[in-house]
Formats: sequence, C-alpha cells, structure tokens
Amino acid sequence: MKSRRLEAIKAIVARETVQNQDELQKLLEAQGFSVTQATLSRDLRELGIVKSHDPERGGYCYVDSRRGKILPIEPHRNRFTVETIKSVEFSGNQGVIKTYPGFAAAVASVIDDNVHDGIMGTIAGDDVVLVILRDQADVRQLVSEISLYIGGFASKLIENS
Repeated sequence: MKSRRLEAIKAIVARETVQNQDELQKLLEAQGFSVTQATLSRDLRELGIVKSHDPERGGYCYVDSRRGKILPIEPHRNRFTVETIKSVEFSGNQGVIKTYPGFAAAVASVIDDNVHDGIMGTIAGDDVVLVILRDQADVRQLVSEISLYIGGFASKLIENS
C-alpha cells in the first residue's frame, strides 16, 4: 500500500501544481488513499519532494527535487535558482550559501545531484546551505562547476581577503 501511495504522490506532483499538503491529501483521497498529515509529511520527505517557488504563479508548490518540475537540471538553465541566492562564501573546507527563505533545499539539491568532485555533501536549512568540501578542493573549480548548473552562481561569490 505504501509503495502505491508513494507512486501516486510522485505522479500527482509531476502533473499538477499542488500548493499545500491539504490539497495533496484531497487529491490522494480522490484516488482512494486515506493518509494523515504526519504520514504525508514523511512520504514527501522520503520522496525528496520539497516546496519551491513557482515563478509562473508567484507562489509555492511541491516539486520533486530529484527530477525538477520547476528546476530542470541542465547547464545554464537554472536562472530561477540563482535569483534565490543572496551570497556565497567559502572559508577553509566549508562554504555557506545564503538564500531567500524557503530556497536552500532546492539549491542544495541541484549541487548534490550534479557536483560530485570536491564536495562531500551539503546541509540545507530554510535559507542557508552549508557545503562541506573535501580536503584540497579547489574552490574556484567548484564554483565554476556549480555555475554549469546554476548560471550566474559565481556572481554571488564573496571574496575573502
């Protein structure tokens, strides 16, 4: 039952603009799935479905962070993502990406899905992404690589003196 419910959630999010859990819960009920809000929250987290800004509607909706309904993972195609970034700063083996509220998970997802050399991983909050670099990572090369997926990323870099 759970696997069918998860597939239904993915299908709904892929084809429809769902703005909140109540709306998603009703769509699931229409397909015969009775689910609590707590279960739905766990399902969304397990599937990697996050709330993201929909530039066409000016509001928020659920998107599959791994597939990207709004965030297609193609070089130089994520103008939406770069517009959500306030600043990028690196020190030692760590980087901090400051975003507008609600966008950190989407930015971290783009980086995690596409940049593998030099980065051990990311941790996203609501408006901050912590990037953990591997030892001896070349920050300029990493910024350049991330820029392939988030066009304009380098323009947000704060240089340390």
